[in-house]
Amino acid sequence: MIHFLLVLLLAAACRGYNPEDFIHAFGATNYGFWGATEACKNGSYAYGFQLKLEAEQGAFTDDTSVNAIKLFCRDLAGVDTGEVTSSVMNFGSWNAPLTCHEGTFLRGYNLKSDGTSSDLTAANALRMWCSGPADEELDAAGNKWGAWLQRADCQEDKVICGLSTNVQESQGSFGDDTALNDVRFLCCAL
Repeated sequence: MIHFLLVLLLAAACRGYNPEDFIHAFGATNYGFWGATEACKNGSYAYGFQLKLEAEQGAFTDDTSVNAIKLFCRDLAGVDTGEVTSSVMNFGSWNAPLTCHEGTFLRGYNLKSDGTSSDLTAANALRMWCSGPADEELDAAGNKWGAWLQRADCQEDKVICGLSTNVQESQGSFGDDTALNDVRFLCCAL
């Protein structure tokens, strides 16, 4: 665990990000590699997200569940500034985007993770919360496996502006694919 944290801190520092600006809910699986941190353009923040999800494949097949997370960005004037995605695996398809009400941005998350099944699926679903007094919850229902990790939130004066994902590459015909295992979100000051 200490080795993993050192690698995480060094990777963040090498990319010009302060490691303290990331939020991370510990307890997810860690197969694969951490992709590059991708951030919204300066002065813009994440207001929505989308999952690339493989549906349950049925008996005697290998399931992966979540394969990627995409963030949608906009500036304080409400102008869309693009989207960002870290590492991506090729199974499944993109589900419907979920977005915060206008004028609010993503500020926290909770990942559903499976690390105990005989067919490991790793990340299975994602909940995110929007800034503002309503604490609006966006729930991207995924697959049934796993348990919810602890919720992680940006500091009071910050919102989510980027991400890095831990994704396992394809294990071939006889391997157990997990695809997206973990995520950490970058928080930026408003």
